[in-house]
Amino acid sequence: MSKKIQIITALTALTVLGVALAQTPPAAPAAAPAGPTPAERAIEYRQAVYKIVAGNFGPLTQVAQGKADFNADTARKNATRLAQIAGFVGDAYPDISKEGKTRALPAIWSNRAEFDAIVKDFNTHTKTLSDVVENSSSAGTELKAAVAAVGNDCKTCHEKFRSK
Repeated sequence: MSKKIQIITALTALTVLGVALAQTPPAAPAAAPAGPTPAERAIEYRQAVYKIVAGNFGPLTQVAQGKADFNADTARKNATRLAQIAGFVGDAYPDISKEGKTRALPAIWSNRAEFDAIVKDFNTHTKTLSDVVENSSSAGTELKAAVAAVGNDCKTCHEKFRSK
């Protein structure tokens, strides 16, 4: 076979290959990773609620224990936020969030009346704490008692409805 025929054959083969590649559909893009499931979103919501609770109750606890100075403006802000976010707690436990990466015990859903009673107390006590702080100029006995009541609600719920 002559050199000329070899070159023509090679060029023809490359042309056919180029046409074939041009007609090949592109590969499908890799599937995007699935987002969180509804249960995972509900659990993330619940955990976010508790981060806000802790972020606002922690400083009030520090004041009540004498570990931080009382600042009326800061205490009012924290107590008001705490009372507002407390209203989200009961809604943060839909049935869909029974299972998943959570420390919430199944007892929440099997003993909902007791759980709801603790949440109701928590709402009442955070509102009381907000009212006390609104009228306080120091970390007095009334403030300490209101903080203790909220803390007791947290402790009771953790002991009964949260895994360690």
